[in-house]
Amino acid sequence: MTTLHLTHGPAYAVAEVSALAFLESAEPLLRDLAEQTRRRGDRRLLINLLDVVGTFGPEEQHAIGLLAYRYLSHLEKVASLVPPEKLTRVSEAAARAQGMELRVFTVFTEAVDWLVQ
Repeated sequence: MTTLHLTHGPAYAVAEVSALAFLESAEPLLRDLAEQTRRRGDRRLLINLLDVVGTFGPEEQHAIGLLAYRYLSHLEKVASLVPPEKLTRVSEAAARAQGMELRVFTVFTEAVDWLVQ
């Protein structure tokens, strides 16, 4: 089961995601994030993925980066927070190759610092 909790702050929104690592779950989640951030006029987003159980392979990570671009490119910046052992930057590279400002972090404060620059 996938759960999404989105809070909107003055500088950025925060999406807390709890899910199993299945590619089929990613697109509906990103579509929902797109709808909610557009409706609220958010410009920057921190996606906390620390509670995602399991891992995505490189091909799935690349697909997720392209989906992030497809659904979240209306945002100025997107920071993704993952556990250190899951950091690959594959999704980041895929999204950035499309021109999206997406970065993956393992430290919350570093993600926030980058978002508010």
